[in-house]
Amino acid sequence: MYANLRGFISPSVITGDKLRPDLLLTYKNTCLYILELTVGFKTNLSINAVRKTNKYQDLTVDLRQQYNDVKLISLSISTLGIISSLSTAFIEMLKEIKVENIHQEYMLKKISAITIRSTYFVFCRRGKDWNTPELLPY
Repeated sequence: MYANLRGFISPSVITGDKLRPDLLLTYKNTCLYILELTVGFKTNLSINAVRKTNKYQDLTVDLRQQYNDVKLISLSISTLGIISSLSTAFIEMLKEIKVENIHQEYMLKKISAITIRSTYFVFCRRGKDWNTPELLPY
């Protein structure tokens, strides 16, 4: 797994510095999942998914030279924690990598809860200085 988070290898080691998706997941060294998370207003979910698909289209084609299968997973979530119906590829990915149904449900609930908490934090911090909050403790 490659992520733009402390403790993980940056996705740029595979994708280069031009495009850095939120998360890369290799499965059995033959399949590469490119995950891109977008949080926005409910009215923009489909627009966001299309925009991300277009943004990473050329990258997915290029990476097919290194991996048997490359899949772009655009996970679009509203600011109220509603996961877009266009994000079915995320659930399919979880099935493909053998995540049990009970864990899939937990992950989706957790993603929604974190989104709602983050939206609330942004709302509370409007017009104030940002510092390094412990918003998402593990």
